[in-house]
Amino acid sequence: MKQIAQFVVISMTAAAVQLYLSPPAFTFGHYFFSALMALLAAYLVSSICEYLAVAESARLGFIGVGTYMAPNLFEGLNNLGQRFSKDPLNVINKFGSK
Repeated sequence: MKQIAQFVVISMTAAAVQLYLSPPAFTFGHYFFSALMALLAAYLVSSICEYLAVAESARLGFIGVGTYMAPNLFEGLNNLGQRFSKDPLNVINKFGSK
């Protein structure tokens, strides 16, 4: 619970700074959720690196790339979930045939 609160506070701070520095094309909520997604991705990649015992010198690179790819990664997982919910057999066959 403490880590979740820290994630939210960091995301709100990052969103407030981004909102202040950029033109008013996006809302606070947009920046907040972008920062929250990036933090969640960094946490997940860090956990995976720890599980796979990746060397300390390489972890920062993996975390950086995972954070940079976070919006695309989560959008892809969301699209995969939607396709799977519509036609699970077709999705399984596509992954099984390769």
